[in-house]
Amino acid sequence: MLRTSFLLAASVLSANAQSLYEALSKFPELSDFAAFYSSNEALASAYFGNKSAYPITFLAPNNEAIANLQQKLGVTLANIPIASLLEIVQYHTLVSNLTTTDFDNGGKQGLTVPTMLNNGINNNRTVGVNLASRFGGPEKAAGQVVFIKGADSGSPGRFRLMSRQDGGQPQSTIRSGLSSNVGIKALDNAEGLWEGGRFHIVDGLLTPPTTCVATIRGAGLENLDNALNRSMLWSALDGSKNITCLGPNNAAFRSAGTPDASLNSTDLAQAILFHTLPEVAYSDYLYDGQEFKSLQNGTVRVKVVGEGKDREIYFNNAKVIDANVLTHNGLVHVLDAVMLPLEQLNSTNATSSAKPSSTPSATGSGSGTSASGTPPASTGAAATVAAGLGEWNWTLWALLSSLFMMA
Repeated sequence: MLRTSFLLAASVLSANAQSLYEALSKFPELSDFAAFYSSNEALASAYFGNKSAYPITFLAPNNEAIANLQQKLGVTLANIPIASLLEIVQYHTLVSNLTTTDFDNGGKQGLTVPTMLNNGINNNRTVGVNLASRFGGPEKAAGQVVFIKGADSGSPGRFRLMSRQDGGQPQSTIRSGLSSNVGIKALDNAEGLWEGGRFHIVDGLLTPPTTCVATIRGAGLENLDNALNRSMLWSALDGSKNITCLGPNNAAFRSAGTPDASLNSTDLAQAILFHTLPEVAYSDYLYDGQEFKSLQNGTVRVKVVGEGKDREIYFNNAKVIDANVLTHNGLVHVLDAVMLPLEQLNSTNATSSAKPSSTPSATGSGSGTSASGTPPASTGAAATVAAGLGEWNWTLWALLSSLFMMA
C-alpha cells in the first residue's frame, strides 16, 4: 500500500505546486507556526525545499501546541536555539505521503513511521529490513520513529490527548518519546497537499525519544527502575543499540513477590536480561507464534489475539498493556506480569492457566495475580523465575560483555 503511495505521489504533487508556507497560511490555527516559518524563511525553505526527500508528511503543530511548548520552556520560539528547533521540525517530518488509510494500516494495528530525525542522541538504533522495505530503503527510513494509531484502533496508551477541533470524536493519535501521545487532525483531501507531499495538524509537540532511564522513570515504573539499579544494568541498557525492554509494571512486580528487592543481584540481572530482546520489535511487526531469543538466551514467544482495537499481544504469559514506549535505542513494551521461561510454562502447562491481570495502565496499583495464578509470595514467582533462568547455565558476565559490545 505504501509502495503504491510512492508511485502515485509524483503525479499528485505535480498538481499541487503550492509551498508548505502557502498551504499552512490558509489555516488560522497554524498562524504561529506560519509566522515561525516566515521569520526563518531561509532555513525553512532549504529544509522543506529539499526535493530529494520528497514525498514527506509534515505534522504541523497548532497554536495551542506552540503556546504550551513556550510556556513549558519559559521562552518563545525565537529564543530557542536553531539546532534544537531543527530537531523538532525533523521529528515532525514523516518520510512518506501518509493519510488516515495508512494510519489504520489495513489491519488497524497501528503504523510505525520513520521521521527525518537522525542524530545519535535521540536515535541510537538502526533500521530493520522490514521498515526499510516499507519506507523507501535503509537510508530514507533511518530516522527515529513515531507510532500512529488510526481513529478506529483505540488509544495507543495512557496519555491520549483529544484535539479541541475534533468535537470529542475519536481521532488518529501519534506516540512519540516519553510515552506522550497527541491527536492528529488529518487533512486527507486537497487542502492537506503541498508541493513536497502532505501535512496534517497535531494538537501537541512531539517529544523526541530519550534514554531508557529517563523513559522508564518518566513512566513511573519504579520497581523496574529499582531492578535495573540493583542489577547494575542501567549503563549497559542505555548504551546499547536496538533494544526491546519487556518491562513488567509495578503491580506485576508486586504479584511476583517484588523480585527487584528479594532476588540477589546476579539472579536479578539474569531476569532483566531475560526480559530484554537484542532487536527492536515494534508492535505492528509482531505476529502470532513469532519467537525471539532474549539476551539471556531464553525463548520468548509472541501470542496475538484479536484484531484492530481488540488486538492483544502477549510475550510468553505476560500481556502487553502499553506498547511502543519509544526510547533512543529501541522501545519498551510494558507488561502486566513478570515473564516466566517458556520451557517452564510448557512443562507445567502454565500457559493454559495463566491469568494476566486486567491492570489498565502501565503503573497500575491493583494487586493482580502472578502469572501462574497463585497468590503473591516472596518465594513464589520470583524464585520460579530465578530458578528457571538458572537452568540455561549461561555465564552472566559473558552476557553483560556482549551487551556492552552492542553499543
